[in-house]
Amino acid sequence: MAETTSIADSWLIADVGATSSRCAILAADSKSPSNVRVYRNENFPALASLLADYLDTCNIKPQSMALAVAAPVYGDDVQMINRDWSFSRKSLSRELGLGYTTIINDFHAIAYALPTLDDASRVEIGKASEYRGGNMAVLGPGSGLGMAAWISNDAGGSAMTGEGGHISLSGRDEEEDGIIAWFRERYGHCSAERILSGPGLVALHEALHGVKIDSPEAITADPDDDACTATMNRFFSFLGSAAADLALITGSFGGLHIAGGIVPSHIDLLRKSPFRDRFVDKYRYRDYMNRIPTYVITDPYPGLSGLVAMVYRGLSRDS
Repeated sequence: MAETTSIADSWLIADVGATSSRCAILAADSKSPSNVRVYRNENFPALASLLADYLDTCNIKPQSMALAVAAPVYGDDVQMINRDWSFSRKSLSRELGLGYTTIINDFHAIAYALPTLDDASRVEIGKASEYRGGNMAVLGPGSGLGMAAWISNDAGGSAMTGEGGHISLSGRDEEEDGIIAWFRERYGHCSAERILSGPGLVALHEALHGVKIDSPEAITADPDDDACTATMNRFFSFLGSAAADLALITGSFGGLHIAGGIVPSHIDLLRKSPFRDRFVDKYRYRDYMNRIPTYVITDPYPGLSGLVAMVYRGLSRDS
């Protein structure tokens, strides 16, 4: 039997990434999350203990829970890809003493947020030749690479999700073909996520310069280092290609958006990089691509914003 969610309840909402989790309360009849708190996942053995700690800290007992998780979500059981956590909707509800729980992919949640974004929550990269509504898409490099889209329709729109981060990445010149071959030799397959992620950025630097670096922060921290600058520019070039492919597939004239843990912290580097030129450089379709604006989401919690939007859309659920 299906019923409709009720905003008369208060909700625990959480955006659970591979590295960090962002928790909040959506109070009954409120449209803004409150009591926002960010956790490092490595400090907890399981998601249930993290969420229990949050509930103990904020002294609020919600009736329902909505989670956005960096994992493919189908069925009741969830296995995270870039963190050794597994759980189920039923077990989390039982352990936390909550009545109703829904779990969606983290970029599925951001797709719900896309129609709510404005100039206060995003910045444009480059300049489009036209601005209009319609479909919107989002991708974001972090611990992995997420992709999703908002598809406009007569019913107001719907959020599309998938595992686009695992599409095969291709090169645009001989140097990039060599980079792809380097990744393929090591991993068997060069998905977009193999390069467009935090671990991918570290591996890309090694592929370009033959130097192993401990963390992506070591590459992004020094804008005056020529090797690191070259790595970032190549990273943003690959990002431009992946973003363009996503925009073409989804017809995203409402805008291609970038989220994730890396790019929003380095908007100036992105502006100076080949990203926008690479995005529009689709030869016969250059004019088509010029009509699509590209944005970086600056809302610090787009996953939470998306969960709020999802709850208010009154998703159907199984009781």
